[in-house]
Amino acid sequence: MKHLAMAIFLFSLSLQALAQVATQAYTSDGRRVLLDSDGTWEYFDVGASDPDNSAVLRVTEVYEMDDACRVQFRLTNNLGYRISSLVPRLAVHNMDDIVYTERSLSYSAVKPTDSKWKSVQFTGLGCRDISRVVVFDASRCKMGEIDQFNEEKGECLSRIYVEPSDLINIIK
Repeated sequence: MKHLAMAIFLFSLSLQALAQVATQAYTSDGRRVLLDSDGTWEYFDVGASDPDNSAVLRVTEVYEMDDACRVQFRLTNNLGYRISSLVPRLAVHNMDDIVYTERSLSYSAVKPTDSKWKSVQFTGLGCRDISRVVVFDASRCKMGEIDQFNEEKGECLSRIYVEPSDLINIIK
């Protein structure tokens, strides 16, 4: 009986802790906010507002296909040090604002001032059916003195500047 009471107590503590975790949401214009359990909210800032001192990710081409969308990205290294590896993760939202799919881009050996191009195809969804592409993670990185083992949470993502695009709605 004593063990059951302790188990119930620990379970209730864990439920309270889960209830106090903030929830991420998006405004109608695509900005990310944190919703707290007490009803308050705040904008979620992921940094890298200076493209001259960031790894700049820009959309260069969008190809509408039958039931698919292929997007070409260009990463330009404006950091002043070599990017050995950087893997931005993308979430594609459909017009109902539901994450339809997630993909990763993998860049390696990008010297300062150099650029590399990558394409990704989102199948099952045409470009016209995408409300936005969100760059939401980049925890697998090695650049300068940062790597996946010593980075602070979000540090690699904060080094990416996502350039606004007229071709497709992309945000960070």
